[in-house]
Amino acid sequence: MPRRVNVKGVSSPTMYRKRFADFRGVDFSTDPTQVADCRAAYAENIVSDLAGFPEKRPGWRTLLTVEQPVNGLFYAVFPSGRGVFFIHGGTKLYTWDGDQTATQIASDLANHRSCGFNHSGYLFLLEGTHYMMVTESETTDGGVTTYSYSKALVKDNAFVPTTVVSTPAAGGGMAFEAVNLLTGKRKNSMIGDGTSTIFYLDTQEIDSVDRVSVEGEEVAATEYTVDLTAGTVTFITAPMAYSGGSGVDNVVIEFTKVVAGYAERIEECTTFATYGLNNDNRLFFSGNPNKPNTDWQSGLMDPTYFPDTGYTKIGSDGSAIMGYLKQGDSLLVVKSEDGEDAELYLRTAEINESGEVSFPIRQGAKGVGAISAHAFASLRDDPLFLSREGVCAVISSEVTGTRALQDRSYYVNARLREEGGLNNAVAAVWNGYYLLSVNGHVYLADGRQKTGNSETEQYGYEWYYWTNVPARVFFEHEGTLYFGTESGKVCRFNTDIAVMSRYEDDDDAITAVWATRLFDLGTIARRKTLTKKGCGVMIKPYTRSSVDIYIRTDRTHESLICASTMDILNFADIDFERLTFNTLDTPQVKAFNKKVKQFIVLQLVFKNVAKDEGFGIYGAEVQYTLDGYVK
Repeated sequence: MPRRVNVKGVSSPTMYRKRFADFRGVDFSTDPTQVADCRAAYAENIVSDLAGFPEKRPGWRTLLTVEQPVNGLFYAVFPSGRGVFFIHGGTKLYTWDGDQTATQIASDLANHRSCGFNHSGYLFLLEGTHYMMVTESETTDGGVTTYSYSKALVKDNAFVPTTVVSTPAAGGGMAFEAVNLLTGKRKNSMIGDGTSTIFYLDTQEIDSVDRVSVEGEEVAATEYTVDLTAGTVTFITAPMAYSGGSGVDNVVIEFTKVVAGYAERIEECTTFATYGLNNDNRLFFSGNPNKPNTDWQSGLMDPTYFPDTGYTKIGSDGSAIMGYLKQGDSLLVVKSEDGEDAELYLRTAEINESGEVSFPIRQGAKGVGAISAHAFASLRDDPLFLSREGVCAVISSEVTGTRALQDRSYYVNARLREEGGLNNAVAAVWNGYYLLSVNGHVYLADGRQKTGNSETEQYGYEWYYWTNVPARVFFEHEGTLYFGTESGKVCRFNTDIAVMSRYEDDDDAITAVWATRLFDLGTIARRKTLTKKGCGVMIKPYTRSSVDIYIRTDRTHESLICASTMDILNFADIDFERLTFNTLDTPQVKAFNKKVKQFIVLQLVFKNVAKDEGFGIYGAEVQYTLDGYVK
């Protein structure tokens, strides 16, 4: 409020005050003069604390370096109960102790971003060329545990389907299980009648007959002959009818017929989702560049069985399936941008009267497609993906509606859209944040802070902007965030460090910046002057902290007006060069103590550029007088 003070009959100029409080995220999409008082026109390496106030982000450190680039980070629990980390670096696969030690277990992976999952005591990996699995073994003489990787393990352990049952020797029968794309092996369950010696399999041009059994007993290879071209097995002695009654299957013939291109349909996939009826009991694979609009479903609870009939072509061939998102009891399928076809589809699970489960697909309205296959994540049940326009959310299972999608990144879109290589952007959800990394920059949405102030959508998030985080892949495990880099580094954020060294990036200082909007203090027609006293900023307390205060006006570039340290005595983390006896951990107010004259618009910039210092800001206040009119 303005006030007047009379000294010896002379009227003092009227003093005015402007307060900035309840600071939140950045706004890169609005002109710097129009940004809301609570948001930053620019902020760097700032994140929200639990109350929503901005503070310096934690730093990160390199744990180890592997063959470059880091293509994937994984964690799997094996039947022994051991949990093991894995690193896919370049063409190599490593086990990793979660700290600084890695052991190479393979050297023939594709140098491509990979994805993986833990199932039934195995780690399964996809890297665009092979579908692989890692197993655990333990020696008997000393208990040394090793981990074995093989491209052949999936095929060697793949489910062998019984393709026909109730089949007479002459062929026919009833189709039972579909051929497994992962293996050429299959079984025919047939009926012995005591007279028939020639048994016709359900296909011709087979590669081999692997095993023949009658009533569970293996028949020696000398007791039959095989015609691979005709697909027949001829017994020297006709198998008798089932001992428990005629007309019952008692002959099982296992054989191999490899169909060219079948295994590659799965092995060349690069992404997956889990989904099923009432629970996530099936896998859906996609990302095969030769069949970009197709995905394949696994058998029930079995990642080694992909029926050759269990595929779905989704939309046109011209746009690829980019990824999947869960929404309630549905699975959203998001495709790349297409000039003609829809980009959003909805998969549901249904069961018919015969107990058969199907997964029908419903086409959504044409809208916005995904640009990166690596930026899909759900932030507190809000399914998000990256498009050319920004980070989008699917807000309704009614995907045919015109409002199925909403923009969630309004406040950072102007800067985000200028980033090159958005197709390589990678995302993760960590401690209630959605992090999107591209070109060493991280755009972070706070899931706790929804805002209805977006001009275009129902709500968005408060966003923050980080630099110097060269994440090529992210990996979150039990609240810890790791990332791998293009240069082969495996890093983790310093959230496990309590002392001030948590605020450094690989031994380098972190530059933290918070800048208000360019404000005119209610009038553009008159110049203003900040008083020497009455202006200050409230800073969050840390063991060690400092602030450099800059101003920018219509008449000056950014210039330093104040620099101050703010430390608290902490016997667990003492810097003797900055010894203080202050033990109060309350917010501290630092005055500017600098008159700033004759400006029309003003911007306050608060920086912390020192190593091993925390930094946070609660608010600021300026006191000023009105001067002459602008001429």
